[in-house]
Amino acid sequence: FGLPEGHRSVGFFSADNDDVAYLAADDATKKARIRVLHAQTIYGGRRYAGASKTGTAYILFSAEKIQDIKSAMAYIKEFIDTDESLCCFDDDKGTGFFVRTVARTGSFFEEWAGIPKGMAYAYLVGPPIETNLALDMALKSGNVKMGRFFPSPTHANSCGAVLYGTEAACRTASRTFVDGLAAANSDPLGY
Repeated sequence: FGLPEGHRSVGFFSADNDDVAYLAADDATKKARIRVLHAQTIYGGRRYAGASKTGTAYILFSAEKIQDIKSAMAYIKEFIDTDESLCCFDDDKGTGFFVRTVARTGSFFEEWAGIPKGMAYAYLVGPPIETNLALDMALKSGNVKMGRFFPSPTHANSCGAVLYGTEAACRTASRTFVDGLAAANSDPLGY
């Protein structure tokens, strides 16, 4: 698995929502002494997984001690249990999106998304076409920068990005992103 020097324990998990899985892994790096080694979305999502209990994302992390793995698993479970799932407009499941503003990055997103240590970030994912418009609007809304872009089509047939900046700027970018998705959703031919 390419474990860092001194790491002898590993943890694996998957979740039905890949976006929540990535955020849970980043959150766990703020609370437990772990390092995320691999994070990947399964092509087509959970519906096409190899087993009934397999989620949409696969995450592998390591630590020096098994107790750190157990602590991280508890934090991950708590995060997933308390987080909401995809949002949508007017109960239209075809316009699912996922938006979160996080006050401070963990070590996973510092490396994976190229975010400076301790910086706030906005995690923005939506339908492939509408998201490109909404991301453009979000980037113009304030002083945020692109950390990582997920061009469409992703394995889960979406599009998205991780933007970073001050917490206030990330909150503005998140609101603008949702407004952009709503505008594109309400008048697709106009946009």
